[in-house]
Amino acid sequence: MYIDILKNIVNHYEYYKNIAVNLEWAEFNSRYYDWFQTYPIGIYVAVCKFQKGYVKDNFEQAYMQTVLTYMAYINEFEEDFRNTPSDELLKYMTQAEDFYSAYITYEELRMIPVTEEYLINQIWFYAESNDVSESEINSVIPYVTVAENIEIGGLFCRDHTFISVKDNSIMLIKCGAWD
Repeated sequence: MYIDILKNIVNHYEYYKNIAVNLEWAEFNSRYYDWFQTYPIGIYVAVCKFQKGYVKDNFEQAYMQTVLTYMAYINEFEEDFRNTPSDELLKYMTQAEDFYSAYITYEELRMIPVTEEYLINQIWFYAESNDVSESEINSVIPYVTVAENIEIGGLFCRDHTFISVKDNSIMLIKCGAWD
């Protein structure tokens, strides 16, 4: 279900930009995990938990909020980035297309469903390679279970972006061997 909607957004920068500049931010809790401690094996995880049913009813907007907040976290933006006026955001996204598109476009677009077991194994492999504690790893596993799990793509064969989608949460996982 969500994979079909993602196919309209991912690698379609103008569509992505249109969603972003017209976005009305919802209330959600977010949590970020920077588990890239052991070069070149790394993993980043972003979890956004929305109100019940929000993701199901507003997937494009929820996905966009997840991507933008992940981007803001990685680049250490101020929290008020959410209040950027639409016309200003459009200007930024037009002038800095390479920067913004890097979070939504993939050299290797995979867009394939993956099983819970496969994604859990990927999370464990990359997290354990970075000496992440079992309890910390287990804190993100519930977002994978009974979810639609998709491998979106990557820059090359050892680079992966996954998403786990439930009716009220989205977890974005970026992992790989980066050198």
